[in-house]
Amino acid sequence: MYYKTMFVNIDADTGNGWVLSCYTGIPQCVVNQSDSITVLSTTEIASCMDDPRYMNWRVMTIKVDTNGTYSWYRVDSYWNSASTMFSSTWGVGVELSMNPFSNDDNNGITVNLGKTFVFAYGDGSGIQLNHLAFGTTPASTNSAAGAGTNTLTTAPTTFTNSSPYMVNQQFCGGSNLELTGTADTSALTATITDWSDGYQAKVTMNLEMILPGAAGGWRGVCMVYYSSVYVMDNTNGAICFAAQVNSAAGSGPTDFGAGYLMDVASSVWQPPMNKSSLAPSSAALTGGKYDIVYAPSAATAFVYTEGYYASVTWYQPKYASSYSGIARYGKDDYLGAYCMQGAGSNSYFGATAAS
Repeated sequence: MYYKTMFVNIDADTGNGWVLSCYTGIPQCVVNQSDSITVLSTTEIASCMDDPRYMNWRVMTIKVDTNGTYSWYRVDSYWNSASTMFSSTWGVGVELSMNPFSNDDNNGITVNLGKTFVFAYGDGSGIQLNHLAFGTTPASTNSAAGAGTNTLTTAPTTFTNSSPYMVNQQFCGGSNLELTGTADTSALTATITDWSDGYQAKVTMNLEMILPGAAGGWRGVCMVYYSSVYVMDNTNGAICFAAQVNSAAGSGPTDFGAGYLMDVASSVWQPPMNKSSLAPSSAALTGGKYDIVYAPSAATAFVYTEGYYASVTWYQPKYASSYSGIARYGKDDYLGAYCMQGAGSNSYFGATAAS
């Protein structure tokens, strides 16, 4: 069983102070937690799973002012309804069990009802801070899934405490590619028609809570052209779409910052490389010929979580036997989809099946 205690220095409520958080629970019943290698016996696994603390996490969080006076406290419980293992408070199927409409856990401090604060990841990789200085009103936009039938990546349905299946090591969110033509191009600008015949591409990606390890981290998908179902042609590099968590002061872990449609040269990243020195903003496509449309089009609070989506639409180049810039994707073409995730100037990649 895990016991962890941590302190965080914050500025909130009545002044500067500290947050003290202590949690307890059993994250998994597969390997010995002393070395994370030795497999438990059948008897030990059965006994572990029968323990009421298995998959139930109790977290007590206290805010203490600099003079030693506590400002508020909470006691929260987490459990995972979708998995036999547990990684963090934001894994798929994780639910928060609390008492949001009473004062049982809040000592009468009504402004903090229904919020979670600090939680240490079950895999021991770090801590997560939530809702220390912002509201919780859900967004009313960007809740429509993509209409494309070309499934690029599929989001995990569960997470574990074993690498590489931990929630902070899964790079894939669900995404798809929609290809549409323009019947009448007369309304398009000359800048667009000089470049494109009106054939558009749209990538839509699930926005799930991610743990990138730094402020302003991102998750996305990269597409690489295949000359056949098994042969990759990376001459034109990759087209990638990434959604970034907002890194502005006061932003929370579910706040969307920006989307980036990128032209990634093969000299920067080429499959099957699993990492690259790449920041989305440095490789972002610009120019009127693409007529790029992002949604959300600006920073949006509380959408980087399950049930919300980000998309990008752009005009593709006219059909040609070869391309000097980004490639064109069309009917009967093959492409390889690669998941990406990163923070700072580092991106990490994982392959999926070719589409």
